[in-house]
Amino acid sequence: MKNSTNSIATFLSVIFLASPVLSQTADMVFTNASVLTMNDAQPTAEAVAVTGNKITFVGSAADAQAVIGDNTEVFDLDGDTLLPGFISGHDHLIASGWNSRGVSLFGIETIEEAVATIREYSEANPDEEVILGYGFNRNNFGRWPTKEELDEAVSDRPAFILDYTIHDIWMNSKAFEVGEVPEDDADQVPGVMYWQRTDAGELSGVGIEFQWASAYQKAGAWKPADDIAQFQQVNYGEAVKLGMTSVHIPMMAMPTVTDAELLKGDEQLVLNYLHGLEETGDLTVRTFVATGFKDPNGKADDVVAHTLSLKEKYNSDMLRIWGIKIHPEGNWGSMTSWQLENYEGTNTRGAAAIEGGSIMAVYLLANAAGLPVGTHVDGSQTVRNAVDAIMASREAGFDVPNNLLHHYFTVGDREHKRVIENGIMVNTTPAFQSDWDGEADTALKVLGRARVEAQYARYSSLMAIGHNVSIASDLPSSPINMLAPLYNVEIVMTLQDPHNENSKPFPLSRKPAALDQALKAVTIFPAMQQNMQDKIGSLEIGKYADLVVLEQDITKTAPRDIADIKVVGTIMNGTFTHRDGL
Repeated sequence: MKNSTNSIATFLSVIFLASPVLSQTADMVFTNASVLTMNDAQPTAEAVAVTGNKITFVGSAADAQAVIGDNTEVFDLDGDTLLPGFISGHDHLIASGWNSRGVSLFGIETIEEAVATIREYSEANPDEEVILGYGFNRNNFGRWPTKEELDEAVSDRPAFILDYTIHDIWMNSKAFEVGEVPEDDADQVPGVMYWQRTDAGELSGVGIEFQWASAYQKAGAWKPADDIAQFQQVNYGEAVKLGMTSVHIPMMAMPTVTDAELLKGDEQLVLNYLHGLEETGDLTVRTFVATGFKDPNGKADDVVAHTLSLKEKYNSDMLRIWGIKIHPEGNWGSMTSWQLENYEGTNTRGAAAIEGGSIMAVYLLANAAGLPVGTHVDGSQTVRNAVDAIMASREAGFDVPNNLLHHYFTVGDREHKRVIENGIMVNTTPAFQSDWDGEADTALKVLGRARVEAQYARYSSLMAIGHNVSIASDLPSSPINMLAPLYNVEIVMTLQDPHNENSKPFPLSRKPAALDQALKAVTIFPAMQQNMQDKIGSLEIGKYADLVVLEQDITKTAPRDIADIKVVGTIMNGTFTHRDGL
C-alpha cells in the first residue's frame, strides 16, 4: 500500500510539473493569438498569461480561462501574433544621437547635391556654432570630398560631416583650424586611423577611423553631460515602439573611443545616468553594455580591470556590464578593415590598430575572469585573429560560451568551418550585406565578384543550419528608421532592402532564411549571447514577461511585407512600454 501511494504521488507530481500554473488569476492574458514562443519544446500556443513581471501560463485559449479573474486584463488578439520581446544584439542605442545631428545626407548621390544641402542647412541655422551632419557615402560620390568643397557650403564656422558608417568625417577648413590640426599632424595608425592627403601631402579634408576625434572635441562638438539624456530618450522611445525590450550595446560609440582614459569617464557618465533611470523605474529597455577597447595604445589588463570594476556596480537584469568589445580596425567600404587578401585592384589588404597578439591577450585575461569578449570582425584577417583567440581561451580551460564575432562580413573557408564546428556565436548587420545605399556595388568594387560570392554575407549559411546568429541594425551606422527588428527579419528572409521596392537579392550565392530562423535571431539567440536565455528570449513559464504584439499574423505575411507590420504593444517586465491599437 505504501509503494502504491508513493507511485501515485510521483505520478501526480510529474503531471503537475508538466502542466501550466493555474493556481492563481493573472494580471494580463493574451488569448486567441498566433503565439510563437521561440521555445522548441512548445513552439506555438494560443494564449499567454502574465502575473506581476513573470509569464505564468503558455498554452491553449481554453485552458487560459482558468487564470482569468475579475481583475484580469484580457486581450483577444483575434489571430494576431504574440512573440517574445525583441532583443537587439548590436545597437549603440545610448550614445547614438551625437552622430545623427544636423543635416542628413543619406540618399544623396553627388558631392554637388551634398554641398547644396549643407549650404541650405547652414543658412537656415545661423546660430549654430558648429555645423554638423551625417550619412554621406563616398562610394555614391565616386570619390572622397574635399575641405574646399565643404568650404563652399559653410566657411565661417567649423563643419563636421560624418559618413554613414560614423567612422570617417568630412571637415571644412575652419574645422581644421578650430580643431587645432596642424598640417603635419601624425596619423595615429597609418593605413587605419589617418588623415586623407593630397598628392602633395596636404590635408585634403577627410579623417579616417576616428583620426578626427580630437579635433571634434576641441571644436566643442562633443558635450555628453549636456546631451546624453536627450539621446537616450529619443532612441529608447523609438526602440520600444518597434517591439524592443532588450539591447546589447557593443561599446558606447562615442568620439572618445580611441582614448582609453577619456572613454572610461564617458562610460561611467552614461552608466550613472542609466542606473538613475533603473532606480526610478524609467529604464524601458534592458541594457547590456560592453566596455570599449579601441585605443591602439590600450592595455589588456587595464580594460579587464576597468570592466570588472564596473560590473561590480552594474550587474542587474535591467542594467548589466556584459563584457568587452574589441574594435581593432575600420570597415571594408573604406578598405580599412584587415583582409587575408588584397582589396580588388589594389596592393593593400588593409590593416588593424589592434592586432592578433593584443586581441589574444584580451580574450585570455577577460575569459579567465569570466568576462565574454566581442570583436568587430569586418575583415577576414580579423576574423581569423578573433577565432584563434576564442579557441586559445577554450584550450586554456576558460568556459565562456558567449564570446562573440560582430559583423562577420568577409570570412574565409577555414574560419567559417571553425565557427560552425565550435559553435562560436555571431552577430551581423544584414543591411550592410544587401544593396542598401549602394552597399552591393561597393562590395563588388572593393572585394570583387568572386570573393563576394564565396566569402561575403556567410551569416545566411549559418542561419540555415540553426547556428546562433543575432541580427541588428548597428545604429547609428544605419539611420534610426532602420532600427526595427522586423526590418532585419525581412532582409534575412529576402536578401533585399525593405525600403526599396526595386531592391534585388544580394549576394546571388546566398539563400534567404526561414521565418523561424529569422525570429530566433531577434529573440532567443541574442538572449543566449547575453547569457540571459533562462530569463528572456522565449515565452516560457517563469521567464520575465517581455512580450511584443503585432497587428497581424506574421506567419501569413509575405516576406517583403514583414518590415511594415505594426507593433501594437510592447511589454517589458510585465509593464507596457508601448501601446498603440491594443
